[in-house]
Amino acid sequence: MKTKFLYIAALATMFVFSGCNPQEPFDTQSPDDAPLILRPYNESGTGSFTYLLANPDTPLYDSVTVTPSAYTKINWYLDGELVYTGEKINMCFYAGTYALTIEAVTDAGKRTTRTGTVVVNPYDNDPYSAAPAIGRHAAPAMVVTIDGQNMNMVKSVALCNDLFGIDIAMEVNPDSQTADALTFTVPALPNGAYHIRLRDADGKLYGADVLNIYNEATVLDGYAEFIPGEEWTITGLNLQNVASVKLGENVVTSVTATASSVTFTAPAVDEGKYTLSMLNQDGTQVKFVTEAGLVYEVIAQVSTETIIWSGSVDIAWDADLVKVESSVMAAVPIGAIIFVYYSVIDAEYHALRVTTPWWNGDLLPQVDGMESQANPYPFEYTDACKALVDETGAMSVVGFGLNVTKITYK
Repeated sequence: MKTKFLYIAALATMFVFSGCNPQEPFDTQSPDDAPLILRPYNESGTGSFTYLLANPDTPLYDSVTVTPSAYTKINWYLDGELVYTGEKINMCFYAGTYALTIEAVTDAGKRTTRTGTVVVNPYDNDPYSAAPAIGRHAAPAMVVTIDGQNMNMVKSVALCNDLFGIDIAMEVNPDSQTADALTFTVPALPNGAYHIRLRDADGKLYGADVLNIYNEATVLDGYAEFIPGEEWTITGLNLQNVASVKLGENVVTSVTATASSVTFTAPAVDEGKYTLSMLNQDGTQVKFVTEAGLVYEVIAQVSTETIIWSGSVDIAWDADLVKVESSVMAAVPIGAIIFVYYSVIDAEYHALRVTTPWWNGDLLPQVDGMESQANPYPFEYTDACKALVDETGAMSVVGFGLNVTKITYK
């Protein structure tokens, strides 16, 4: 009996181990599976990431891990342009900041994407200009100023249909230039996003990000908030023919329209959010530039705050970049809460400080780690703050790694 038991046990063991042959792996992938990008991956879990490249000769070098790998094609897009197809990319690009999209497409047509940013730094001796956080927007015949480094080396400005500078739509000479900036007149071109390439005396091209050109009425700013019953100015391009503004169910036809702005009295509505749209004299709709792209209708809300400064400035340790004069600050009551609106930009660190042009005291001591702070950032306007502003003539917002867009009080 003992011998028979051992024989049966051995036979059972043979069946167990013969069921898994390492020479013949079992593939669980199917052409009908939905694609999944496993890497690159951001530890924050958002799936968005940034590649920082030291100079234009440093390649974007990385690979994508995807499943089902046997049935999936990988496409790499920069600023919406397909630049490479394959799992591993190894390419160089002009200096600039690019929106990256990695697309995984299966043979069955199923797809998924992962987004990120590619930042290519320029060489110190190269001409270069970075677009502001809100981007560059212009209409034909406008004079555009671009700030940067070594701009006096530029002999011409090429507006290109592709980011490699191969398909040049138009090339123009600067109207004026210094080492820090140049101006040029926007040529007559169709609507579109054109890559700016700066050409030096030897014919070499350098990156300078993107210029968006619009031929129709397009709103850029000033539409998000308003105060009922008060003057409201919305800014943009080609707005001279705007005939009416619709806020909720209220239609305003008494407007003052110029090429760059539309001014009118905001309807006396209750606090809340309202749809906003605009019509031209010929009945066509006005477009709005938003983070989601061009739209014909946006949401505007009643502001419970009073704006004392607005714009778009990448702040630095320069007290003159964002400065609110004492004549404006005189309207801010003691005890009011001042709000600084900002966006975080790519930088070594992110800090905010509110001081004076004389740097002789702080309305808000330096706050570090602004990427994880409240936005807008609030602080109280005290008697001591007012005394500093009255003494020095202004309030200055300084810091690093932030784009300041608005300052209000409540």
